[in-house]
Amino acid sequence: MNYKNPFAIRASERIETDERFLELFSVEPLSYLEDNHVNDSLWGTMTYILSSPGAGKTTLLRLFSPSVLKRVTSKGTNLIYRKLCKLGVKDAEEQILKCGVYLQMGRDYEFLEDDELFSRREQRRYFLSLLNTRIVLATLKTCMTLAGIKYTELHKVTYTPEEPIKQFGELKESYTGKDLLDWATRQERKVCEFLDSFVIPADGIVGNDELFALDVMKAEWFSFDNMPLCGEFIFQIDDAHKLTERQKRIIRCEVAERRIHATLWVTERLETLSTEDILSDNNRQGRDYQLIRLESLPQSLFNKMAKGIASMRSKVSYDGTDFFTYLSEISTDNYNAVYSEASKKYFAQLETLSSYSNYEDCMKVISKEPPYDRAKHSRAMLIYASREDKSPSLFGYEYEEMLGILNNGYNEYAEELLPGENTRLPQYYGQQTLINLASSNIEQFLSISSKMYELLLSKKIMDAGRCDLTPEDQDKIVRDYCRSHIEDIKRLKHGYKIYAFLMQLIDFCQKQTFSPSYSYRTVSGFAISEENSGKYGQDGFWFQDADNEELAVILKDCLANNLLNRVSRTQGKKDQNWTVFYLNEWLCAYAHLPLHRGGWRKLSLARLKQWVQTTK
Repeated sequence: MNYKNPFAIRASERIETDERFLELFSVEPLSYLEDNHVNDSLWGTMTYILSSPGAGKTTLLRLFSPSVLKRVTSKGTNLIYRKLCKLGVKDAEEQILKCGVYLQMGRDYEFLEDDELFSRREQRRYFLSLLNTRIVLATLKTCMTLAGIKYTELHKVTYTPEEPIKQFGELKESYTGKDLLDWATRQERKVCEFLDSFVIPADGIVGNDELFALDVMKAEWFSFDNMPLCGEFIFQIDDAHKLTERQKRIIRCEVAERRIHATLWVTERLETLSTEDILSDNNRQGRDYQLIRLESLPQSLFNKMAKGIASMRSKVSYDGTDFFTYLSEISTDNYNAVYSEASKKYFAQLETLSSYSNYEDCMKVISKEPPYDRAKHSRAMLIYASREDKSPSLFGYEYEEMLGILNNGYNEYAEELLPGENTRLPQYYGQQTLINLASSNIEQFLSISSKMYELLLSKKIMDAGRCDLTPEDQDKIVRDYCRSHIEDIKRLKHGYKIYAFLMQLIDFCQKQTFSPSYSYRTVSGFAISEENSGKYGQDGFWFQDADNEELAVILKDCLANNLLNRVSRTQGKKDQNWTVFYLNEWLCAYAHLPLHRGGWRKLSLARLKQWVQTTK
């Protein structure tokens, strides 16, 4: 099946077939797993895979499903195959060595946390009972897919543990898949009937006080027609953010305290983490668990992934239109009037400086240049003159001398500022700009790309000979996208406070970037000035102070929902480390800011808290 707009396909589960999934899968996220594999910390341990919504958690898990792995071969999906071989998931004979056992969490588990209905011991017992039975059922489903059979043939699957499993009731040296299916369905039915009616079945409920299923569902104990199915199972708990905090803690404690030697991947949205876990960048690795944050992919790898996704999705469109090749960077409009108007404004601002006389000769020459060069050079000279105004030179500048100075980065920065200061100019267009706007989030990349692809298809219908997207087309789509999504922030938890805080931050960044009195590069972020103070030194953090709790929650929610990005920077005495909070790139586009991340300011806790406390 070919799609009119393949960029409109979002969630992994909406991609109908495994073949299509593999066609659209990009291998770059596997680099997270490769690093852990090299460090011998990927298998036999508990790993949390974290991100904001839309970063690809479920997509990554699906790659390791049995039906997908069976289709990964050295011929059909060569690159994915090589990556999986490198991870030890498949071998040179294309055998599956490790395979996913997928379990998706739902809101139904929350019901078990009702303190009025159940004691804490009962809550734990029923939760673990349901989880154990569903892990067994998910394991059997994986075995069926690996063996290529239906559930009616589960009696052909043999389960031979090292010793009989007491939790299964009847102690046997060997069980069939049908035995396990009967036990699991019987247990789940009893628990669910009790939860529906609060009447204990006549034969009772054999509950569990431990997460034994992870320990006993070993792949090596399963076989079909006396042949092993695979070497190891990768147990996958998807959407763990739908569980309660206590239920998540029970799973983590069970794995740690019982020292279960199983591979368990738990995907979760960042929003459910504690403020300390997010703001302190708590990525500790140890015997209990480890963390993988999907949006920490290096920009170079994300660039490669985005280009690969665009190429693969273009190939499955109804006419195979190569999306990126139609993103024109050549404007179709004449903006000479805009550039002339802008240069007049910059000349007027230069005349207000005390060092104005040093630039008069240069201004006379620049005023005769073509409109674009005139606007660029006058803006660049204004940046330089603003920086030098407090200690001006005793002598004026010659035109050639000034051009040499401006070519040292000033002209480049002026080009970045022109569209933001003169909004009739297109600002956000081109392949790399589209990738940058994604802020390392695939959902965001697909959302903007989908809008552009829709317009591209419309143009192809109207005139197949001229169907590229002009800079004006692209810029309008980006700006419309930003305006339509800005109100969505208010729907978040603490949404109105987050929205108002971000508006204050945007206003600050705009004034720092565009005001004639500032001569620095683009400012799109901040660090907290007290971070390296004596009060909040090596053994303490500002967000642990109760007085800063409200600000900490707002920043935590901004990071969890990919509204702010956190980057570590080194600056100051003795190479001080700073945690810098940058605006997500789509928020920069909303504010007409250049997308070049780098400039930031130190802001006091008092000022930031004032931004929060003035929002209602």
